[in-house]
Amino acid sequence: MKGQRQLIGVIVIVLTALVFVIPQPSPAAPQDKDIVARWGKKAITGAELNARIAGLPQEYQNRFQNDKQRQEFVDGLVQMQILAAEAKAQKLDRDKAVMLRLEDMNNSILAQEYMKRELAKVPKVTDKEIEDYYQAHKKEYVNAAQVKAQHILVKVDAKAKPEEIDAARIKAEGIRKEIEAGGDFAKLAEKYSDDPGSKTRGGDLGFFTRERMVPEFSQAAFALKKGEVSRPVKTAFGFHLIKVTDTKPEKQLDLKEATPRIRSTLENSRRKEAMDREMARLKKKYNVRITTGQEAAK
Repeated sequence: MKGQRQLIGVIVIVLTALVFVIPQPSPAAPQDKDIVARWGKKAITGAELNARIAGLPQEYQNRFQNDKQRQEFVDGLVQMQILAAEAKAQKLDRDKAVMLRLEDMNNSILAQEYMKRELAKVPKVTDKEIEDYYQAHKKEYVNAAQVKAQHILVKVDAKAKPEEIDAARIKAEGIRKEIEAGGDFAKLAEKYSDDPGSKTRGGDLGFFTRERMVPEFSQAAFALKKGEVSRPVKTAFGFHLIKVTDTKPEKQLDLKEATPRIRSTLENSRRKEAMDREMARLKKKYNVRITTGQEAAK
């Protein structure tokens, strides 16, 4: 069973290679020394194997670096081809549903290649365009203020009765008194906190912005000074004791810091505009009419 799963995995990766690989011109008849596998009258050369692996996304390429891994790829490729050959022998390629899937796969590959070539024509974003955009949208390139905090949670169930809520508050206030008496916040978090995600780290939540936490928690945390511990703060999760350990003020990014984000924004916008224009042209050229759903809408 494990071997079958591995085979299926390799075949899936091989199929990925066939989608991403760039077809090469037909080479001269291969010499025996260039052939890595044969089946029937067909042969797979080392150059073809390398082209298919090179066409994979990088994370897949890394899986086929040594001889054993490359052999697995060849095995998967051959098995996929002989399975396909047998499917044709049994005329599965004439099944209507299969024919539609083959047509869709072929069209998908062609569409991707056409899009890549069209997008390659899109002019590059210049440094002047990035600077102009930065000046016009400077307020958008600000790192929000952040605080780094620890917390201790005394959990309260959503259906808790009033007396259970009061008991949780009293427990939280008792823990705060231990902190005021010199207790180590991190050790008390490990002892008392009901937050499994942070208690093993002494309640450390790392840095966060206001938007990352629920409003009641953020309001309390951002009102504290470094080193201060809050009174019990009620949220939907229960009562929190919050200790701020560090702060980062709001920071305006300079042009150099903002450039990668701006370049990505402008490039994506330019590509979308180019593809929208091309799709509008092609829809007009091919007189596209989409009627599906119109009857249901009436």
